[in-house]
Amino acid sequence: MIITLWYNYDKWYTLINFGYAILLLGLVYNLKREQLQKFLPTFIIILLPFFLINGILTGSFIENQVVWYNNTENLGIRIFTIPIEDSIYALTMLLTVFVVMEKVNNTETAID
Repeated sequence: MIITLWYNYDKWYTLINFGYAILLLGLVYNLKREQLQKFLPTFIIILLPFFLINGILTGSFIENQVVWYNNTENLGIRIFTIPIEDSIYALTMLLTVFVVMEKVNNTETAID
């Protein structure tokens, strides 16, 4: 992601998704590696319904797509009709929630 971002920093969708993913993965890897080890296998399973629903929204199984992407703002690399950045977006969105919820749950346990 770092190399891809280095050469494509002018594409906003790529910049924001990859930039946040690099930051988040770096922090979680260095500070809470065990959470990352729990999250990644689950994320692989979550990708199956993600690709199905996102594929429908971007026009895989329907005539008119619901969601459009400006290819000048992303890499233009697609998995079926889904921009590759969407999988990184899903990873960061779900990993952020997972890390925050783990922190909240640990804080509540410490208070009890």
